[in-house]
Amino acid sequence: MIKLLLVEDDNVLGFIIKDGMELIGEYEVMWANNPTEALKVFDTFKPDVIVSDVEMPEMNGLDFARKIREKDSAIPIVLETCVTSSKIILEAYSIGIDNYIKKPFLPEELHAYLQGLIKRIGIKAAAEKDENVIPLGKIEFNIKQQGLHTPDGFIHLSMRESSLLELLYKNQDQIVKKETIADLIWGGEKFFTAQRLDAFIYSLRKYLASDTHVQIKTMRGIGYMMTIE
Repeated sequence: MIKLLLVEDDNVLGFIIKDGMELIGEYEVMWANNPTEALKVFDTFKPDVIVSDVEMPEMNGLDFARKIREKDSAIPIVLETCVTSSKIILEAYSIGIDNYIKKPFLPEELHAYLQGLIKRIGIKAAAEKDENVIPLGKIEFNIKQQGLHTPDGFIHLSMRESSLLELLYKNQDQIVKKETIADLIWGGEKFFTAQRLDAFIYSLRKYLASDTHVQIKTMRGIGYMMTIE
């Protein structure tokens, strides 16, 4: 399902769009009838795309788009408007909207707009997201591929490197004791040493160096902790 945040102050039109998009069967629609409400639900709903009216009281669609861009620079935004003034359209694009659709329109038309936008930008519906892909800042950790997609290219990990990174990620912001790592990653084998573990941690830090927001911290004498700022 594609999570769509609809911002529309006209109750009749809002109902038509929400109902029509949900009938298409590919959308989960959260409808807010004003931008203030939409800003409140944005963080909890985590939409894949936003469709917003332009002409609204209290806060117009352009100001709403500005506030969204402060929160998220990438989420696709489509404005619906009766106005096709070049000044307004240019201002909208300067804010960072991705497209606009002229009223009146059918839900099927909006669907066609969004499909083209989704294809161009490359976002995926939540149901299609690969559960094997873990975001580590600018880096993607693909468990199935056993590697890291970094700004500098793909880095293949050994089985133990991959398992260790997954363990640290799943216990993010918590200390993972060396004894726990020895049991889970090395199976308690008698040849495990703290020096071997240190070497693995050193390698992982080197692989993650392209994003300084991702850190593996040493908790001296205890273990390690992954943090993502």
